Parts: sequence; C-alpha cells; structure tokens
Amino acid sequence: MKKINTRMLVTLGLLVALHIILSRFLSFNAWNMKIGLTFIATFAGAYLYGPWAGAIVGGLGDFLGATLFPIGAYFPGFTLNCALTGVVFGLLLYKKQSPVRVVLVAVIDQVGISMWITPLWISILYGSPYWPLILSRLPQTGVMLVAEIVVLLVMIKVMDRVKRAESIEEKEPPKDERRELRKSRIAARDALTPTERAEKSKVICEKILASEEYRNADKILIYSAIRGEVSLSALENDPSTKEKTIAYPLVLGARQMIALVPNGEEGMVEGFHGIKEPDRNNSTEIAPEDFDLIICPCTAFDEQLGRMGMGAGYYDTYLEACKNAKVVAVAFECQKADSVMRQEWDKPMDKVFTEDRIYG
Repeated sequence: MKKINTRMLVTLGLLVALHIILSRFLSFNAWNMKIGLTFIATFAGAYLYGPWAGAIVGGLGDFLGATLFPIGAYFPGFTLNCALTGVVFGLLLYKKQSPVRVVLVAVIDQVGISMWITPLWISILYGSPYWPLILSRLPQTGVMLVAEIVVLLVMIKVMDRVKRAESIEEKEPPKDERRELRKSRIAARDALTPTERAEKSKVICEKILASEEYRNADKILIYSAIRGEVSLSALENDPSTKEKTIAYPLVLGARQMIALVPNGEEGMVEGFHGIKEPDRNNSTEIAPEDFDLIICPCTAFDEQLGRMGMGAGYYDTYLEACKNAKVVAVAFECQKADSVMRQEWDKPMDKVFTEDRIYG
C-alpha cells in the first residue's frame, strides 16, 4: 500500500466526484437496468493506488451519490457492489495488466457482480422474483461487458502515463536541494581565478585530446564556454581538431536545440544568453545520430557519472537522440558532489574529465 499523502487524497476526492457525476448524471438508469461508464472512476483509483482505493472510490462514490442525488430507494447492497468492483479492479490490475486480466475483470464485474448479485439486492428491496430479474439484465450485461473491455484497454494506456509521471515526481528530489547544489558548485567554479581556470581548462583539454574517445571520433559536438565553464579553446585550436568535424549547439526554444557546423569564423555569432553559437543561415546541421563524441558542460557531477546542467533541459532532450555517440562531461574538480540527485530522464555520462582525474 502506498503511503497516504495530500496528492493521493486530492486525487481520490476528484475520482469520487467523477464517480458521482458518471453514475448520477451521465448514465442511463431504469428500475432494473443501468448503462454507463461509472467504472472508469473506480478503475482509476484502483489502478493508481490499489484495491483499497478502488473500494473507496466505488463505495463512497455510490453512497454520496445516492444520498445527494437519489434515484429510487437506497440499499447498502448496491454500495457494497461498487466497493467490491473496486477491490476486483485493484487485485487484478494494480500491479500487472494484460488483455486476459482485463477480460477477466470485466467478466467478474458485469457477469458476476452486475448480473448475479445486483438482482439479489433488487429482489430483497422490492420483493421481485430473482430469476426474471437476471434474464432481464442479459442485454445490459452484453453491452456493458464489451464496453468495459474496450474502455479498460484504452484506459490502461492512459493511466500508465499518469502512473509513470507520478512515480517520477515522487522520486524527484526536492527542487530546493538541486537548486542549492547547482548554486554551490557554480560558486566554487566562479571562485577560481581566471588564470587558474585557464590552466585547469588546458589540462582538461589535453586529457580529452589524448583519450580514445576523441581519437576515434570524426564528428564531435562541443560548446562555447560562458560564465566560468571549462574552456575548450585549447581543443578547438589543436591541429588534430582541424581534421575533424566540429559542431556547436544552437538553442531553438524550450528544451530544444540542434547542432551546427559553422562555415568559418563568420559562421559564429553571439546568440541565446550571450552564448557564442553558430549562425543557422551560415552553418551545416548535423543529425544527432551522426555524432561520435559529445562533450557537455556541467554545473556539478558525481563519481557515478551523473551530470547536472543549468536546468533548462536542452542537453537532456538532445542526448536522447544521440544513439551512436560517446557522451562525456568536462568540469573542474571543485564541482564534484556526493550525488547530483539524478532523475530518470538524466543520461549518465560515459566519462567525466577534470583537471585531476578521468572518471569512468
């Protein structure tokens, strides 16, 4: 069972409200027949949090709906049915889903509960014969069985995305912690004198130039340093680099960038955030999958090869498409952290180069 938190309580409250709306206002209700999609709310609760949540959404939704918006006489057996449906959803679909399980759930709900148990409560409540009630519900059972199977198969795909997003958010470290780590490592980097920064950058470039990753690479993505980042000028000016295709990132918008090879010095201009970048009209674009080596800046790193950027997500998004490249980061040793609190979308580096060590 998941730990109860505010988010969960709010979500369950919304699902209970949805149950009431679907049951009382968006369903066809007759004396011995009910056709609608009320099970959507119950399924969502059970799928997200388990059987107990499904029971709460189904049971409480039916009780409050019957109390606030009555349709005929109230009978606790109907509330029990709704809670039982939530339990069934949770037991069979909370941890593992498959088409077979969906069909089984729909059969239990529509045939077992709706067609067999509900007529029992109607018979007790109104004194009507039991078997004729069952026969009269056969058309409803057929329609709802098919509808429930189809809707649940679609809902599983939708709710899976919701569940993954919620899981990522639960695992995500507090933003204040990440912000403070980034701030402290930038401050440590900025505390270096210009001379120290230049000397250490030169040592880092020498390590890269001597690395197997660099020697074997033909197309390389680098960056233009700003605000105290490791300078790659020694690498750019090395004779061996002239034999390779060197590209630079160009930011297009939110979490979106491309890589361009400038056509000579005139191909570089001052762009986004004052970063020296290639002019799109005077450069050649390189596809992400064509790169052999990508050298990333960072604000912090750890010995597990985690990398923290500036937080805009440009590299995080771009690296997803770099299927064939070795990806390394460069940083000063003072930027190392015990942990950068890597998130699920953060790509670990193949190596991290500093003036003192090569990690990885």
